[in-house]
Amino acid sequence: MKKFYVVFCLLVVAMMANAEYAGPGFYRVHNAGSDSYISIKGTSFIWSPDPDAFWTCIKMMPAADQAHVSDAGSLIYIPGLVQTSLYAQGVDTYSLTELYMDVDTAKVIEGGLPTYVATTQVWVTLNGTERLMTCYFRDQGSGLTAGFSDKKEARWWIEPVNEESIETSYFGVQPVNENVKDADGMYWTSLCCDFPFLIPAEGGVEGAYAVHQVQQDVDGSCYASVIKVYGQGEVVPAATPVLLKCAAPTAAGNKLIPTGEIANNRSFPLVNGMLRGNYFSSYINHMSINVLETDLMCEYVPEQATPATAENLELGVDAEGRLGFYPKTDGEYMDANTAWLSIENLDKEGVTSVYLYEIVLGDTNGDGVTTIKDVTYLIDYLLGSNDTRGIGNTLCADVDGNGKITIKDVTALIDMLLGSSAQ
Repeated sequence: MKKFYVVFCLLVVAMMANAEYAGPGFYRVHNAGSDSYISIKGTSFIWSPDPDAFWTCIKMMPAADQAHVSDAGSLIYIPGLVQTSLYAQGVDTYSLTELYMDVDTAKVIEGGLPTYVATTQVWVTLNGTERLMTCYFRDQGSGLTAGFSDKKEARWWIEPVNEESIETSYFGVQPVNENVKDADGMYWTSLCCDFPFLIPAEGGVEGAYAVHQVQQDVDGSCYASVIKVYGQGEVVPAATPVLLKCAAPTAAGNKLIPTGEIANNRSFPLVNGMLRGNYFSSYINHMSINVLETDLMCEYVPEQATPATAENLELGVDAEGRLGFYPKTDGEYMDANTAWLSIENLDKEGVTSVYLYEIVLGDTNGDGVTTIKDVTYLIDYLLGSNDTRGIGNTLCADVDGNGKITIKDVTALIDMLLGSSAQ
């Protein structure tokens, strides 16, 4: 019994350490009463001078749904606990409501874990007299509101999301279609978030890709040439729209590690080659503050949402099961936290679908691998003995990445094969 008691105590201590604020960093904010997570959804709301202004711009996501696992808006950067603001995806709660929060430890343990309360000071008129009172942020199951009670719905777990806790509190990405793989048996998705993230070595995410050009085949089909820009063990910078190649069909198998600080980048859309992205889309949330019907819902369109147009193609799968970029329905908005292909400057009239085509850097002869044969092929090409092999050859041969194919690419390709180049 004594041994069991010691093990149990150690387990409880480990759990408590995994749910405490440990300084500036990324956290998930989990309500003890509603068992839901905070997700910041944008800047469109019915403004109010009281804390209920949060009701529309923050959505509470039930833990049972697990949707928060792959929602970048649920990764909250908390710089401190006094007069603080919660940052996520290019906005923060102070900029949304002009209200600061004070976060303090609660005197109550919930589920074996320490909890916190978030408060602000507001003036309230009672019996004709104005008093400054402490107001608690809470979720009674109807969205983030405020009140003067510190009951269970006003208590919060603060769960770190970092390398130490990645097995239990991680950020994952869901493939655009869990039933469709590419020729290599891999899944694809896209991502755009306001924080840098590490692609773990030997994890489910194989790499991050960009699109630098779209080329047309002889049959008229268009292909987006995608090329890896960040691999396992490397950090994707904040505010960078990318495509992700994944091994798992679920977010739990495709883990990423947020790192550094949030960028708080408010410029939209974000650009990376031919990829565009932003953080917010239209969403359904509580219609208004001051309504008695708490189930009354409304669609909101944040200021940063990007309308769907014929020039903005989203990553998806067509009826034939081909991965590519396809148009959304007119009148809709591009999905939140995603990257899409912009063909606005593409000189190819009538293009509505662009298929995915992965580039293997240095594969100048098009056999799918990079070997010494590609050096010979590239030299022959520069001497005028070889034509390009078609789709993507320019990018494959531009080994040094300067936009031109020269003798420097031969040197860079040899260095790459010898392992002496970062390429």
